[in-house]
Amino acid sequence: MLNFKNIFVSLIVILGFSILIGLGTWQIDRLGQKQDLLKKIERVSQDITDLKDIKIDEDNLDDWLYRKVKIHGDFIMQENIFVFTHLSDPRGKFGGAGYWVLDPFRSNEGDIVIINRGFIPQNIFDQFSISGNEYRENTVTGYIRKFEKENLFTPDKNTKDRILYLFEKNDIKKMFRIERIEPYFIDQVDEYRSLPQSNETQLKFPNNHLSYAITWYGLATALLFIYFYSIFRRKKFDS
Repeated sequence: MLNFKNIFVSLIVILGFSILIGLGTWQIDRLGQKQDLLKKIERVSQDITDLKDIKIDEDNLDDWLYRKVKIHGDFIMQENIFVFTHLSDPRGKFGGAGYWVLDPFRSNEGDIVIINRGFIPQNIFDQFSISGNEYRENTVTGYIRKFEKENLFTPDKNTKDRILYLFEKNDIKKMFRIERIEPYFIDQVDEYRSLPQSNETQLKFPNNHLSYAITWYGLATALLFIYFYSIFRRKKFDS
């Protein structure tokens, strides 16, 4: 006769084991992604490249991420777009909750690139949202960055106040009413006395994924050991 209690316990163990193995494998995958990111960040120490001498597109974008470039031209006079953030380890004076300030920049070659000018604290948001963009510069220096993609946990954008929660390309294009922009944006590193506070690109990331993976795999192994040990003890007791 089938022992439904034993079957139920076995199913729970199989489910728990599968979840733990899945979590461990996910951490191994995240480890590979993090190592790739840290390798790209090493490029920040390379020489500055003038964008007029190169062409960055979707095919070679990954080769240029976190490389420092300079672009010549002028900002396009528009209202700012803001991306909510929490700057936990600022290089400058301001940190905490606030916004990245985005503006479009037209190069001398006619390309339109989105510039992340830097960080502003949340308590002065009204000042920047009202004043708009009165900033002009002939040359901007910064790091090449990749646009982000929305997921299920991304908050809804605030079109009224022009606030986003990710550097999402299509939303940025719509808010700026620009049909075509380059497939990357630039984190400005030129430092100024006034806000926005530039040169705040995050270049340090914790990398604990291997220890997390070992923990999940260890728990999966322990679960199996306890399960088979309980079966062995039960059979020994029954005999």
